[in-house]
Amino acid sequence: MASEPKDVLELFARYQRRLYSYILSVLPNQADAEDVLQNTNIVVWRKFDQFHPGTDFRAWIFQICYYEICKFRSRQRPAGVSFSTELIDELSVEYHCYNDLLEIRQAALPGCVEQLPAQDRDLMDAVYGREISVPCLAQQMNRKPTSIYRSLRRIRKWLYDCVERAVYKRTEP
Repeated sequence: MASEPKDVLELFARYQRRLYSYILSVLPNQADAEDVLQNTNIVVWRKFDQFHPGTDFRAWIFQICYYEICKFRSRQRPAGVSFSTELIDELSVEYHCYNDLLEIRQAALPGCVEQLPAQDRDLMDAVYGREISVPCLAQQMNRKPTSIYRSLRRIRKWLYDCVERAVYKRTEP
């Protein structure tokens, strides 16, 4: 059962950075990683009518990517030293475990940010959202830059702890 082209493009867009990151975790050469990503995208596009809506698109696209990495490696093997298939498999498993944890953390972060006092959210938005330099912000707020840095460190620590609590709640048996 095929989906609309718009749906295909949205799914592609959602996973491009993760696919590229995955490929780089096993093929550290950027040019090679870009080639494999492009080949993966071509295969996904050609086979999209084989994808069954309601199933795990991420698992499907990463499986295709894995096969494209293997194909690339078999074509490149005579050119020099390469990782063993066993190592590629192990790196793939590690990447997916790490990526799942990263997704849980990313999902928890907005809720943690919402729990911050408004003043802390405003400070975070100024520095990370609007990219105002700390010295410039300190001048605007009549504070010392060291005071701003301390506040940011305290806020980041609180956010880290909040996200970790959320991850623990989500992953505990």
